Amino acid sequence: MALPRLVDYSSSDDSSSESERGKDGRNNSRSSNNRSSNSSSGQDYCSDSSSKGEEDAGHVRGGWSGHVYLRIRSSTQLHRLALACMDAICPRLDDNIRGNAKSADILDLEKVRTIEEPHISLTRPFYLPEHQIAGFVRELESCLNGLGPLAVGFGRISTYVNERQDRGFVAADVDYGEESVRRVLDHVNRLMEKFGQRKFFRDPRFHVSLLSVDLTPGSNKMSKVGATLGAAMGEEIAHLVAMQIDEVECIFGNKKFSFGLDAK
Repeated sequence: MALPRLVDYSSSDDSSSESERGKDGRNNSRSSNNRSSNSSSGQDYCSDSSSKGEEDAGHVRGGWSGHVYLRIRSSTQLHRLALACMDAICPRLDDNIRGNAKSADILDLEKVRTIEEPHISLTRPFYLPEHQIAGFVRELESCLNGLGPLAVGFGRISTYVNERQDRGFVAADVDYGEESVRRVLDHVNRLMEKFGQRKFFRDPRFHVSLLSVDLTPGSNKMSKVGATLGAAMGEEIAHLVAMQIDEVECIFGNKKFSFGLDAK
């Protein structure tokens, strides 16, 4: 049965640096006070706007592409988990084994990439005219005032595919701390509405993407990936410790703004 298409991952690589995507080549900026389904056995059509395609980069469709997300700084254990997932789904098959395997069951290591900057998205892809960006950033900083740091833990590995079905994602779903993330999201949603933008999804599954996978549209590889990881990664994810998040980042084109989550 077809799965619901909840969000729209674009076809670009989530590991691409957002700071390189503007049209004017300016350096990243920081604000003045230094302050942005299914289980692992299946797959969802879901996305976060971190994986904007090249068509979403820079100044397009009458505005600059934007993205607001919770930045995870201490990501060593997530990186280790990503590598463990890659090892589980991309065994180093020798020529004889590979020659006897079905091509549909093999993932090419060159088509699987780790996500370089783990984060939890709070917005879908959106665009603002340049003259509105400064106001949006000021109001984002204001609406986050008084929100303290939060801790999140992860309870399972899930797989996602984009609407075009040409890119899949392996992600760790947020288990502990989901309500804290939702409180931050509520503030961001109100700001998005104020600027005439779409809110985030009604019943979001907060997650951190670990790997991106190039797919042939129509293939069923992510379902196989989910089944493999469901059996292999249970113990790995159970050993993850909760992570503190104390920063929200906002990106427009190649400009990045960071906001600390510091309780009053």
